[in-house]
Amino acid sequence: MVIFGFHWSFVLVAKNNISIKGSDTILVLIGPAVFAQAGAALAVCLRSKDKKFRSLCLSAVVSACFGVTEPAMFGVNLPLKKPMIAVCIGGGVGGAIAGFSGAQAMTFAFPSMITLPVFLGKGFGLFVVSCFVGFLTSFLLTIFQPGVAYDGIPTEAAC
Repeated sequence: MVIFGFHWSFVLVAKNNISIKGSDTILVLIGPAVFAQAGAALAVCLRSKDKKFRSLCLSAVVSACFGVTEPAMFGVNLPLKKPMIAVCIGGGVGGAIAGFSGAQAMTFAFPSMITLPVFLGKGFGLFVVSCFVGFLTSFLLTIFQPGVAYDGIPTEAAC
C-alpha cells in the first residue's frame, strides 16, 4: 500500500479508532512490515560489493528502523525485486503474529524503534516479537537467495 500511497487512508481510520475507542489495532499490523523493510535492506547491504550502494542500504536500514521505510523500499528493495518479495513474506508472517498479540496503540504514531512505548500494554511482548520476526524473516529470505548478487541497483540498460 505504501508503494501507491494508500497507507495514508489508514491514518484516518487509526485516529478515529483512538478518538472513539481509546486505542487502535491497525497500527500494530504495520509494525512488522516496517521492520521487514529494514531486514531486507540490511541483507542487501551485507551481500553487496559496491561501496556506494552499501552506504545507501545502511542509511535506508537506519531510517526504516525509525519508521521511514521509503528509502529502503524505493531505493533498495523494490528496484531489486526479490528483496521486496522477502519483505512481503516477512511482513505477512510478522503481521499474523501481531494480529494474535492483541496489542493496541494508545495514541497515533507510525511503528518504529522510538515509538514502541505507544504499544505498551496487553500483548506488547508478542508485538515486539512480531516486529523481530518480520525483520528476521525478510533478512534471512534475502540473504540466502541463491545465485543473486546485489551489486547496486540495475540500470535500464542492464535490465
